[in-house]
Amino acid sequence: MRTAAFAGLMACALITAPAFAADNEGASLKLKAPTTTTKFIHEGSVWNCEGDSCASAKVQSLPVARACRKLAGQLGEVTAFSYRGVSLDDAAIAQCNTAAKPKA
Repeated sequence: MRTAAFAGLMACALITAPAFAADNEGASLKLKAPTTTTKFIHEGSVWNCEGDSCASAKVQSLPVARACRKLAGQLGEVTAFSYRGVSLDDAAIAQCNTAAKPKA
């Protein structure tokens, strides 16, 4: 009986695990000003933008602050940033925008 219950629990875990993993592989950001870019590739990930919001379903595993700096340098000042399940607070976003280097 315990073996059957354990097998059932394992089956449930295997079914739901990919759903949780997918939630932690994406990223989103909000910009201070709307962008004219609707789609771009950054670090191998496809990003889609609408107005002042951009998102990607799956992004590379990079340090969140580094990812923010690179995207802010490409798109402009960021007001909200979430990357692989980690959201930056206001102080980290301010630091991100200060450290961002505009794309030449």
